[in-house]
Amino acid sequence: MTARFARRGEHLQLTMSEAEHELLRALPDELRELYEDDSGTDEARERLFPRAYLDPTEEHAEEEWQQLVHPELLRDRLTALAQVTSSLERAAVGRRGELTVDLSPDEVSAFLGVLNDARLALGTRLGVSDDTDLADLEVSLAQRGDPRAPMTAVYSWLTYLEGELVEELLAGLPEEGEDD
Repeated sequence: MTARFARRGEHLQLTMSEAEHELLRALPDELRELYEDDSGTDEARERLFPRAYLDPTEEHAEEEWQQLVHPELLRDRLTALAQVTSSLERAAVGRRGELTVDLSPDEVSAFLGVLNDARLALGTRLGVSDDTDLADLEVSLAQRGDPRAPMTAVYSWLTYLEGELVEELLAGLPEEGEDD
């Protein structure tokens, strides 16, 4: 895993390999398809757009909430996908042959949302929970010849990359007691 984020003033710079760049470029199309599937049968989509009312007797309230809030949630997510796509199109070859792109604060926010949604969707498809040992899951799926085995590697990488982004954002916050 070579992808990393580094602070560059108000911006963050994402540095990645060509393979990582291609994987990131595929995420918006995959997520767009998931976002726009309103069949109600996809657990991953349900994870990204959960019900507001879990009580089945509140179905009318749930429908109203979905009508009021869902279009805006969908629009915001589609906007984030477009920002990530646009950002990745600007990637340039750096000094060591890696690809780099400078991200504005808005683009950083979009990346964080897209990475998180991709992780949640993949995690749902893999059955990942707080108690899941990813290394054990990857070995188990590979031993059984399960076609989901490569998805665990992607899930692990997305987890790593999201963690790198969060760490870089936290490092940029003022220390407790410091003035802005």
